[in-house]
Amino acid sequence: MAFTSNRSTPDYLFEKAEQCFQRARTDPNVRVKLEALGNVFMIKAVELDVKLQNLAKANYTAALPVRA
Repeated sequence: MAFTSNRSTPDYLFEKAEQCFQRARTDPNVRVKLEALGNVFMIKAVELDVKLQNLAKANYTAALPVRA
């Protein structure tokens, strides 16, 4: 699995999910398996995106100065 520096991991997972869904529409022999795999990619992408957003929020609030 190679990652490029100009896209995030959640974006990569969303892209792979979309590829699975598109392929599922064109190949009826493996439709169910590809849709299931696409769903797994989508779930992982959303979970990771939420974690990254929460981490970014935590870092932002931790960096704010405390006002007395």
